[in-house]
Parts: sequence; C-alpha cells; structure tokens
Amino acid sequence: MVELTAREYREADASRLAELINLVEEDAGGHAGLTAGYVESTVRGLVRDPVTDTRLLSAPDGDLVAVGLVFAPPGAGSRVDLMGCVHPRWRGRGIGRDLLGWELDRAAEVHRAAGAGTAWEAQVDTAAGNDSADRLYRRFGFSPVRYWFHMVAPTGSASHPTLPDGIRVTGYQAGHDKELHEAHTEAFADHWGSQARQYDDWATMTVRSESFLPGLSTVAFDGDEIAGYALTYGDADPGRIYIGQVGVRRPWRRRGLAGALLTRVLAAARAEGRQTASLGVDADSPTGAVGVYERAGFEVVSRAVTYARPLLP
Repeated sequence: MVELTAREYREADASRLAELINLVEEDAGGHAGLTAGYVESTVRGLVRDPVTDTRLLSAPDGDLVAVGLVFAPPGAGSRVDLMGCVHPRWRGRGIGRDLLGWELDRAAEVHRAAGAGTAWEAQVDTAAGNDSADRLYRRFGFSPVRYWFHMVAPTGSASHPTLPDGIRVTGYQAGHDKELHEAHTEAFADHWGSQARQYDDWATMTVRSESFLPGLSTVAFDGDEIAGYALTYGDADPGRIYIGQVGVRRPWRRRGLAGALLTRVLAAARAEGRQTASLGVDADSPTGAVGVYERAGFEVVSRAVTYARPLLP
C-alpha cells in the first residue's frame, strides 16, 4: 500500500486541481476546459473553511491523486454539494469510497454546527453512464434525481434576432454589479436546486473571477431595469468560451430575449477569434432553455446526472 498525504486546499493548488479535474472529465468523455481561475473563484465563493472543508491527497512523489470539497449551503439553504474526483490511475483502491465518506461526515458536522431546524440534502454530480460512480453513490444511499446537458455551438453560426420592443443591450458594466446580482437571484429563483447567495459570494464566483470575460458578456435593459444577461468565462482552450449564466427575469420571458443575448455573445466571441462556445443546462429546465439554446445553434455533446440523499445528522 502506498501512503497518501492529506492536507487542505491552498490557493497555489488551483492549477494542479484544474489539471486533475480536466483529466477526470476527459477520461469520462467530456471537455477538459476548466481554468485555474475558475477553480480558485469557486473555492473562495463556496467553501466556508478550506482547512476543514477541503482535502487533497498526494502521492509520495507529490502528484495530486484525489480531491474532496464540501460546499455548505448559503443562508437558509438546505443543500450540501460534494465535489470529488480520483486520478484514473489511482482508481480501484478505495480512495473514492474513503473520500466520499469523509465528505459526508464533514457535511453532517457542518449541519450540526449550523443548528439548522430543517433537514439538509447532500448532492453529487457525475457524467451520465459512469457505472463505477453510480455504484459508489448508490452504496452510500444516493439516487439519481436530475439530468443535465453540456451543449456546444460554433460561434460562426450566430445570427442577430430582433430584440423585444423597448429593450436595449449593452456590454457588461461593473457599475451594475449589485443590480445584476439581484436580477440573477430573481431569474434563478424558480430553477431546480437554486440556492440564493449573498452578493460577495456570488461576485467572487462570477464578475470578480479571474476567468470572467467582461468583453464577451452582455446585459439587457428595459429602461433602467435589468431584464436579462449572459455572463461568459474563459476556457482552457483559447479558442473556446464558457457561457456560465444566462438569465431572463420572469416579466421578460417568452419574448426571445435569451436567444438575442446568446447570439450577440457568439458574434462577439467570433470577432475575437474564438471558434466555439459551451454551456450547461438543466435537461428539464422549466423555462424551456434547452430549446432556446438549440435555436441559437447549440447541440448536446454530453450528459451529466445529479445524485442526492438526505444528510444524516
């Protein structure tokens, strides 16, 4: 048996962690596009205490073998997200089982410390069709509850559909960050699994992230009100962008605004020399997002599944 070294995540680990996650994603048939900046902003925005809520396992030669991260819910939220992966060469040794057990134990500790009067739920994600992950999660009492599409479009296919009457579209402007956060919170309030976060945490993962691309992000206004937005991020592939959030507030839905925003992002990306754009979407989105993305030229290239189980005290 090789003895692994365990410690907490540190900011200097962002690049190595991105490499490991990309390797695991590619091994599952996905796209290795995660950047170090995206990893760092996600950890800073979602992890309450890296010392207690993260675990990195390294081999004697220093290679990163596995990682486990516990994302506690915000405010009155009740979902704990568990993120973990094991290097393909190190699978079959019980590392993933031990790591998931640690994550669940830590999540239960966070729940007890919060004194929450409501039950919490733990969730994990994996590529659809990952049989080994399915067996592991079911062993710990998880069941599949939601499916997701990863979609890709060529930027050259972008057109310019007519904007709804009274709507003007601008590029991202930092002076509207707090209004943008409020619009995002409202737009995603009725989306499955959404948990509203405070402004600072939201901004850390979005407009303050090193991977954020303000020049390829856009916001729609109706008068002085934000009606919708699309926020874009860098990809490990310089010819590709990731559209991380697309939101339209309820009063402006079903008028073609999301499609208009998307096509403007695609056209701007094309002008910068980017060839493709990707995004993730709930396969059962109540807003009909999948159809909107398909009409903008996006196609499904891979699928993912969320597993969930009650978090035992």
